[in-house]
Amino acid sequence: MARLARVIAPGVPHHITQRGNARRVVFETDADRLVYLELLDANRRLYGVAILGFCLMSNHVHLVAIPERMGSLALALRHTHGRYAAYLNARQNASGHVWQGRYYSCPLDTNHLWAALRYTELNPVRAGLAVSPERYPWSSAATHTGYPGVELPLVLDAGLWYEEWNAHSWREFLGSTEGDGEVEVLRTNTHTGRPLGTKEFVESVERSLGRRLAPQKGGRPRHPAAQPRQAVFPF
Repeated sequence: MARLARVIAPGVPHHITQRGNARRVVFETDADRLVYLELLDANRRLYGVAILGFCLMSNHVHLVAIPERMGSLALALRHTHGRYAAYLNARQNASGHVWQGRYYSCPLDTNHLWAALRYTELNPVRAGLAVSPERYPWSSAATHTGYPGVELPLVLDAGLWYEEWNAHSWREFLGSTEGDGEVEVLRTNTHTGRPLGTKEFVESVERSLGRRLAPQKGGRPRHPAAQPRQAVFPF
C-alpha cells in the first residue's frame, strides 16, 4: 500500500517509529540511550510535543506522542535525531547516515492510542529482551506500572493516561491478549501514514487537514482476460 505525504494532526496522538539506516544498531550502550532520551526531552519541550510512551530497541525507536502544532513533531525529531547522529558518529569515529531517510507515523483515535502504547511497551517482550514489559528499563512501561528503581531523563505527559488508567489496570492491559489483526493494522497504517481509527475519526482528521486520507477505490476494472502480475517484495 502506497505511503501518503506526511499526515500530522495537531492535538492528536500519533504512533511513530524510526529505524537505524540499513537496520544499523543505534543504541549500543546505556549511555547512548541516556543521551538520546535527554535530547528527546529537551526538544519535545522546545517544540511542543507531549510524549505519552516510548521504547528504545537496539536499532529502532517507538514513540507515542501528541504534537501541539503542525511542525512540532518534525522539528523535535529532526533536532533529536540529528544531534544524536552527530554524537554517535563522533563516539564511534564514524561517518554516514545513522537513521533511515524518514520516520513513519500515523494519527490514532483513543482506542488505537492505547493499543499502540501497549504494542510499544511489549516490544522488548516480543524480542525476548525481558520477561515482562516493566522489567525493560528503556521504555515507558516501568513508569506506567509503577515499577521501582527506574528513573529516566524523559518526562512523560501522563495526564491523558491517568484519565483512563492506573498502575494496576495498565499492568492487566499489558498482560491481556492483543486483538486479532491489531498489531498488523498498526504496522500497516504506521507505514502508510493513514489515520487509524473509526470512520468518524478519519473524517475529522480529513476535515482538519483539508485532505482525503481514507483509501480510495480507483482505476478501471481489469479486463477479464488480463492476468494479475506477481507482486515482488524486497523483504
